[in-house]
Amino acid sequence: MKQLNIQERKLNLIEQLIVLNDEEVFKQVEELVHSSFQKPQFKRFTKQELENRAKISDANISNGEVYSQDEVEKLSQSW
Repeated sequence: MKQLNIQERKLNLIEQLIVLNDEEVFKQVEELVHSSFQKPQFKRFTKQELENRAKISDANISNGEVYSQDEVEKLSQSW
């Protein structure tokens, strides 16, 4: 089976939406598309920001402000 590239898949979806007459399904598609644009956009850190974060991390380690792997795993189970 031939794998379709993203552009072909978009066109196929558009063709299906054109003939779609189910209002509820169309509304769900709209909401899904809209929500995908609402996701937060991540920004890249500058070199200075990365250096500052590294310094803070080094200070935390020096001060013993760290968790062991076991502690992290136990904490993550309660999420």
